[in-house]
Amino acid sequence: MKRVDWHLMRPPRADAREVASLEHRIDELVQRATEKVLDEEELAVLLDLEQLHEQRTISACDAVGAPRVEDDPDWESRVIDEYADTDTDLDLEDYLEVRRAEPDCERCPFASPYSLFPLDPCEFSAGALLRVVQDADVRRRATEPMAPADMLALADALERLVAARAWEEIVELDAEDYLKKAIFFLRLWARHGFRLRPVATDEEAPILTPDGPMGGSPDDGEPSPVLH
Repeated sequence: MKRVDWHLMRPPRADAREVASLEHRIDELVQRATEKVLDEEELAVLLDLEQLHEQRTISACDAVGAPRVEDDPDWESRVIDEYADTDTDLDLEDYLEVRRAEPDCERCPFASPYSLFPLDPCEFSAGALLRVVQDADVRRRATEPMAPADMLALADALERLVAARAWEEIVELDAEDYLKKAIFFLRLWARHGFRLRPVATDEEAPILTPDGPMGGSPDDGEPSPVLH
């Protein structure tokens, strides 16, 4: 099954034109890095631009008010257990201080059950749509960049397919649940002003279930770098 990842593109805090130009310049430098022709000066520029982009855009966690690690009453015990298996130069006290304010993806209600490494937990691996959806136009739209309006239109199209029970079954994949989760994903992030950038790789993605991937190697292949 071909791997297609839906990467979330952050909405701007300020002038959209400035953010668009930032993204264009970052894409150029990332492409040079992919081609291994990025020099040290350009790398420094890239890091500065990425930091500026983060400052001028809204993160997924901030958009939905994602829980923080310290919101969990048992967070210290969890993080201490995690620390024992973590390769870090920080001592335990500093590690606890850093982790307590970070987003808690494990407890976030907006984490996607259909996310594959290296996607963020709130992003969506959409390759199975190319198998379960029979409508060629819908399959095409699922692989194209989407503004919020496009995301909502695709969600409506998928909902019509679900209502008509017009999908192709895949072994070990609950196609109906997968389609419903894709609809929820599209509507949630469109409502918060995010855009989608689909990224395809040559690798074969494992079959996904809500409990994780079955078979395959989720970190094989080299998807094109994108902005988050």
